[in-house]
Amino acid sequence: MAQAVLMVYEDINSIKENGGYWKEYVEFYEKYWDAPATPKSSWWGQEYEDFRESLSAHLGLDKKHIRDCFFTKDKEENYFICPIGTEVNLNIMACDNHIPLEWFLIFDSAQKSYFYTHTGFGAVHHDAIYYSSDLTSSLVRLESTYKVLSEKINGSNTDIGKYPELKNLSFVTEGVSHMREWIKGFSDNGVIMLNYGEICNFIEPDSMKNEDSVGEIGKIIEYIEKEDLTSANSSLKLLNFKWFDISAKASGESGNISLQ
Repeated sequence: MAQAVLMVYEDINSIKENGGYWKEYVEFYEKYWDAPATPKSSWWGQEYEDFRESLSAHLGLDKKHIRDCFFTKDKEENYFICPIGTEVNLNIMACDNHIPLEWFLIFDSAQKSYFYTHTGFGAVHHDAIYYSSDLTSSLVRLESTYKVLSEKINGSNTDIGKYPELKNLSFVTEGVSHMREWIKGFSDNGVIMLNYGEICNFIEPDSMKNEDSVGEIGKIIEYIEKEDLTSANSSLKLLNFKWFDISAKASGESGNISLQ
């Protein structure tokens, strides 16, 4: 099994509940590790427990009351945090063995980045793909996409029935609506990140650099808006096949897969 995650990082200054705690946490963490806490952070042996012991002593809190977070900062040194480790985490969505199409619609192709490892002699190995966007821009993209899908797919267009791939986009329309409502629950000056995570283990290394599902689904929405349904259907078929293949490998069900 492989997992991808979608995470909302909130501006630390906009957090009312435990805002002072998180500011102290971030300040102590950076002094302790000299780097932000990210999903790429690694802990060795007793390092994590040693850190929590030190933080507990610094804050004067029992270790059982210590909460953790991922955090990042922008060029202006503004901090954004994503709490972790709680039973119900409103800031994080996770998906096993694939990535829902509506997640890609939150981002723009230009927002793609990589976690990578230096392998010597100036070479790097791309470990994982991630996207990052401010919530305001993401919400604008989702609103625009929802309008197109609602009018062209879920509306009165009787031609949709001729295109089997496009008919299934009604589920994506519902997903986009859910994403809109989720994002609206946060302050609009936050940041949202999509981390392919373990899914990247099932994408061919030579394909990692060219993986562009965000751009591909964006182009499909453009085709639909222009009512070029033939191009939209064929492009969506290829995108669905790619993710069916990745999902099958990740779930251990990979076999002889053919594109019909």
